[in-house]
Amino acid sequence: MQRLYLLTRVRRHPMISARGLTPAQIGRVRASKPDVRLHSAHSRQAPQTDNNSFLPLGERGTWSKLDPSLVVDIALKTLIGLGVIFIGGSLYVFWYKHNVLSKIEAAFNETWDDAALVQLIKQELSRFDLLTPDLEHAGLQRLAAKLSEVHPRRQEQDFIDSIVKGETAGSYFLLVGPKGAGKSGMVFDAMLNIRNKGAVFLEAHPDLEVFRLRLGNALNYEFSEDMQAGLFQRPDPRSGGAAMDIERALDKLYEVAMRSGRRRPLVLVITKIQNFHNNDQGRNLLLQIQQYAERWAIRGIVTVVFTTDDVWPYTLLRKAATLMEVRSVQDLDWEMSRRTLLCRRPDAENVDSVVHVVGGRQSYLNKVSRAEEMLQAAEDLLRLEKAWLESCLGLIPDCDNDEEVVIQQKWSLHCWTLLREFIRLYRAKQKESGDCWDPLKLPVIPAVCCLFCFLRTMLHVILTRLQWRCQQIMTRPDYLDELDRLDVVYIDMNSNVQPDSMLVFRAALDIVEKEGFDELLEDVRCRIKEIENLRR
Repeated sequence: MQRLYLLTRVRRHPMISARGLTPAQIGRVRASKPDVRLHSAHSRQAPQTDNNSFLPLGERGTWSKLDPSLVVDIALKTLIGLGVIFIGGSLYVFWYKHNVLSKIEAAFNETWDDAALVQLIKQELSRFDLLTPDLEHAGLQRLAAKLSEVHPRRQEQDFIDSIVKGETAGSYFLLVGPKGAGKSGMVFDAMLNIRNKGAVFLEAHPDLEVFRLRLGNALNYEFSEDMQAGLFQRPDPRSGGAAMDIERALDKLYEVAMRSGRRRPLVLVITKIQNFHNNDQGRNLLLQIQQYAERWAIRGIVTVVFTTDDVWPYTLLRKAATLMEVRSVQDLDWEMSRRTLLCRRPDAENVDSVVHVVGGRQSYLNKVSRAEEMLQAAEDLLRLEKAWLESCLGLIPDCDNDEEVVIQQKWSLHCWTLLREFIRLYRAKQKESGDCWDPLKLPVIPAVCCLFCFLRTMLHVILTRLQWRCQQIMTRPDYLDELDRLDVVYIDMNSNVQPDSMLVFRAALDIVEKEGFDELLEDVRCRIKEIENLRR
């Protein structure tokens, strides 16, 4: 027997309780025909269920029919919001880029006022105990006149002044000289004369991150680290490293320099570039800055000034240099050194003896002039220099058969052989000159003979590493660069070699002319030969 199921579904009629209804209302409910559907148990057609049966009755048609005006309203509001964000972000980026250039330009337009100049001059005078009570309340002109007496004007100062003032556009410059000769001091004095307008000054550092920060502080450039536009900035501004940040800073400086209305070029001074490592990283950074210096010099918009104590930056930069000018800064002569000490210490005694010990090195003259007893201070400097030479280039006649010890003794042997040759030339020049002898004239071993000079002049032959005479004396040409780095010798741009300073030469003179030094040197040479023979 087929079983039938009665499935009843009443629509449009909610559940009504019979309680409380009148007989008429009950009759109307009974008269209404409910929607009754009969389905067989084996029928393939299943009853259709209402998907929105869980929703209230009034909300079941909300998702099936949407108001088009509501969709348009939501889309317009979204587009307007995104447009406001995009336009606001674009305006912020435009303002930020303009503000970056304005800040860099303000760094070059910053000048020292009279109060700052007076404070600087007073600090300089107080270093030499020359700030008397009558100068405490003196004006700028009087203090500047007193400062010119303390620092006699050098011959190279006029040339440095013309560079910093922007009068020599179309070139960039490399100042080469030994440590403490006064290169950075002359540049600072030139900046003082123009009140630091149109020039910035920074010092090189071996760490590129530190140099990046120094360059940013000098140019007033933040390398986009203060930019509040992370939503519109896809790559990280620091993703390229220090070299890319330096590239960005130099490019921004190029944009500032190209602005119209500037009468003279900007001046960028980078001192002590020998502090960069002499490796691929340091050399690449120097070449990177040189490329911008060449580009700026062609247009005459920025003048770059480098200073170095060692010769290796010069040998690197000269390979790609077309507009670079090189100037050598040397020590003061005898008369200039005496006048410098007498200007700072008018009542001092034994000035000639002091100059005879320390020579014309500007840094040494500054140290001894601030001391109460200048001669004692000069002798203390000489004693410290002798101790440093003996510890750095110590000779051991009975050295062990150890590889590191033998290498160090070879180094010391060749270095003292070169210093002994300097002393021999000095004594020979002293004997030859007689009364016309200049005691501050350091001995120089020419690196280029007359034949090589003729070939270089007539045939324009590029000769590199021409310290051939010193190489013959030392028998190890690779030691010269290390001696230059240690400030034992100084190699100029003509590849001539001389002692780094008169103080170093006096220290070596006292050691070499000591009794038994030649025997000690010969014993070390014999010991090294003996060890090498045993190893063979």
